[in-house]
Amino acid sequence: MFLSVTGEMPIIGTNQPIGEKMRTSRIKRSVAGLMAAGLIFAACGSDDEPASTEAPAEEPAEEPAEEPAEEPAEEPAEEPAEEPAEEPAEEPAGGALALEGDVEVAAGTTLALGDCPDDWDPMQGVDGDEIRIGQTLPQSGALAAFGAIGEGMQIYFDYINDTDPIEGKNLVLIAKDDGYEAGRAVANVEEMIDSDDVFALAHNIGTPINFAIRPITDEACVPQLFNSSGFPFWGDPANFPWTVGNILNYATETEIWCKSIIDDFGPGATVAALIMNNDFGKTYQNTLNDSEACAEIDLVSEQVHDPAGADVTNEMTTLIATDADVFVSGTTSKFCSQSTAVLAGSEWRPRTYMSYTCNNLSSFFAPVIDAAATLSADDAGPWMANSNKICGDPVWADDPKILEVESILAEYGDVTCADGSYSTGILYGEFLVDVLRSAAALEGGLNRVNLMAAVWNADTTNDTLLGGTLQLDGVNDAYWTEGAQLQAVSVTDAGDLVFEPKGDFVDFEGAGGAFGS
Repeated sequence: MFLSVTGEMPIIGTNQPIGEKMRTSRIKRSVAGLMAAGLIFAACGSDDEPASTEAPAEEPAEEPAEEPAEEPAEEPAEEPAEEPAEEPAEEPAGGALALEGDVEVAAGTTLALGDCPDDWDPMQGVDGDEIRIGQTLPQSGALAAFGAIGEGMQIYFDYINDTDPIEGKNLVLIAKDDGYEAGRAVANVEEMIDSDDVFALAHNIGTPINFAIRPITDEACVPQLFNSSGFPFWGDPANFPWTVGNILNYATETEIWCKSIIDDFGPGATVAALIMNNDFGKTYQNTLNDSEACAEIDLVSEQVHDPAGADVTNEMTTLIATDADVFVSGTTSKFCSQSTAVLAGSEWRPRTYMSYTCNNLSSFFAPVIDAAATLSADDAGPWMANSNKICGDPVWADDPKILEVESILAEYGDVTCADGSYSTGILYGEFLVDVLRSAAALEGGLNRVNLMAAVWNADTTNDTLLGGTLQLDGVNDAYWTEGAQLQAVSVTDAGDLVFEPKGDFVDFEGAGGAFGS
């Protein structure tokens, strides 16, 4: 059993499968019930304010004691006539969620619409014949390989617009390059909100990027959906109800590694770690140092590298000198390839655990396939905690879902799984389309309030997943992806890169709770 850095159970770990018959999304809660409870949770300051739960308990106790003494004596005939007349006001228009005031859209998840800008419009970006989605991501710089995710989403949007549009509207993606620089991302988001008429932002890539833009989207009351980052803070709907995460929590991922290390090497196993110097990498580092699940490992070296640096050769040289049992790589993109190449060129053959953000075989391992083959021959290929089937992995060559993804990429993008992260863009596009359809089905149709209600009550699955479901339940379950399987990068005798399972799929759906609660 894993324990997260928040003291919770671990936070582990859609698509809108193509076509009507494959759609499985459903909203778990009655919207009428949500609306009726909408004003209960006004501006709650923090997760540890229990006092607000006591006031309702006292009010009902006093009211009934006084009413019986006066009411029956005076106007017995008139009271009954007036009471029923006021009841219907509670269920306005059959349960549509309010578009003003404090609206509870899920358990402990309240949109304080009174704090939104004066010109805030719940229909902005969807009041015409388009659904306008904004995205900031690296199309240049050290993490440029992830730019193809945005292109894959555009390909999927084109497919949906052509075959099964949402409410007859065209999905439009406004994607801007931030080079993985927070300042540029902030400028992008401000421009998209002020000038590009976006309805919501979705799948913005990178922990420092999403952290920098969250105050902007929160203040503007603009949905910031499915952050492409496993930073634990994204599971905090009590304080940031407009923001939700997407991929496996990095803290839980690290705890999965630690459990595997202790199971296979025993307590006291020596570990050397490469850490990217930002909030993304620091989550791995902090979990290795502070989590109870990692308490029995011996962390002998921690080398931190610059995200904008040219390479990690110096850091890897220091780690190689430790001759530790295990190498942990809390980095991503081109540094996945570099660390693999440097490791293969040395005599050090530790068990390697690498961030699952490195799981694009074609982008990060095909360029260093000789190094990957060298490590594979020594059973030393990097292990990753993967949550979904990897397009381009021959293991899934005949899988119906992967064939479907490849078909969409070919017809609407003229690309293949070998061209980068396009297939990830398809998957992420499916997540978004799924909740947009659910929001459109609510009374009142597609608006920002209904969208957040659909998100925080989502319950769906996706055939691209290795297993498990995708569920959210406000503060009760605030994490989207909560399942993973350890898999190792391997090279077959035929020279194909594949992921080799190294254990069972682990599903912690609903165990994560909410950040800090």
